[in-house]
Amino acid sequence: MIEKQDQLPLNFWLEGETELAELPEIRHSLRHLRRHHPLLAAAYAKNGILPWKKQPEGFEGLVNIILAQQISTAVATHLVRRMKAALPDITPRRLMKLDDDAFRAMGVSRQKILYLRHLAEAMISRRLVPAALGDMPQDDAFAALTALKGIGLWSAEIYLMFSLGRADIWPAGDIALQKGLQNLYGLPERPSSVETRQHGDAFAPHRSAASLIVWRT
Repeated sequence: MIEKQDQLPLNFWLEGETELAELPEIRHSLRHLRRHHPLLAAAYAKNGILPWKKQPEGFEGLVNIILAQQISTAVATHLVRRMKAALPDITPRRLMKLDDDAFRAMGVSRQKILYLRHLAEAMISRRLVPAALGDMPQDDAFAALTALKGIGLWSAEIYLMFSLGRADIWPAGDIALQKGLQNLYGLPERPSSVETRQHGDAFAPHRSAASLIVWRT
């Protein structure tokens, strides 16, 4: 089963039913950006938009994001598919029953095993209730997620954008976004996280859609 899955295209971000760009708020943002930001409009016309799909909400979505941290998309896709093969119906209690050998057989690092178990424990104890994040103000949602071990700013931003479809997320620490911004503006060097965040302010409150265009460049 694992071998069959590993033969599929190596990008789990393309797996899902709905493209992020098709979500109502992000679709509205795209129309706004194309009307009011000529540089983004030109980039959209030339390159299109990142076609990645909306990801699962709740525990499964957060597990996938932890697995994807600081590794290539291809390697992350192997891990996500192997986790899905081991736990087709992934829940916190089922994950807690996996021993270290089961995680190592998937290729999950020791550090990420700790993060996954910490996440599962937080959900079992209801220190984190993912269903409540959708109604929280953005800053509160960030705070709730980053309070967990293993969920940093990038992971929280990716979850809020890709799993919850929030319209104003700009993952300034993402290297691919920084490289896209460098290409967009013809910058001599890849901008820092601080510089990337400053550039993104011009696109608020439509920064998720702007991210999808900039990533595509």
